[in-house]
Amino acid sequence: MISYSSFKPESISPAIGTARQCLSPQPEILTSIFEPDVNLAVWQRQLAEPLISYSRLLLNELPLPLQQMLPIRDINTDLTSLLPGGPGQAHFIADVVQIAEMFACLMDCQQVGLRLRVLNQPMCPKFHTDHLLCRLVSSYAGPATEWHAGPVQAKEPTQQLQCGDIALLKGSGWEDSACYAISHRSPASPEPRLLLTLDPVF
Repeated sequence: MISYSSFKPESISPAIGTARQCLSPQPEILTSIFEPDVNLAVWQRQLAEPLISYSRLLLNELPLPLQQMLPIRDINTDLTSLLPGGPGQAHFIADVVQIAEMFACLMDCQQVGLRLRVLNQPMCPKFHTDHLLCRLVSSYAGPATEWHAGPVQAKEPTQQLQCGDIALLKGSGWEDSACYAISHRSPASPEPRLLLTLDPVF
């Protein structure tokens, strides 16, 4: 397992090699993010009906964005107390917990920065990269994140994740990367979306 406990922002040096993006319906594809020339790993999945129903409920009933730094062991309890009740709540929380556990295992951390929010307009409408190690992104409802294969300034064809996909986005803070960080942006759509993001906390 790769450890990032020694990461220091001043140690970052820009990488210029070409990058690959790995997408698969198998969850094991997420481990490809550790390959030096991979800057995006996507587990392409379909959401079960209870997740779809509860995500639609959250589009209307999530009172405020959730933004918490949580130990993995506390996510179930905290989300149960913070999220509104309704059919599918247990399935939704179990799904978030499973994703967080997978992410924490991959990143070798015991805590994550969890954000769950409803977005009614593009949060980051321009292509950009994240100044961090790696971020997990998943849309439970509405349009998903857009990305392209080239550097942030390149005019590559725009591609888009699908609702339910689990994506690991390599940032500029990934040490010993042989490629540039993945360029991505919020979808240009007025349709509301329910977005989950996880960041590793060391």
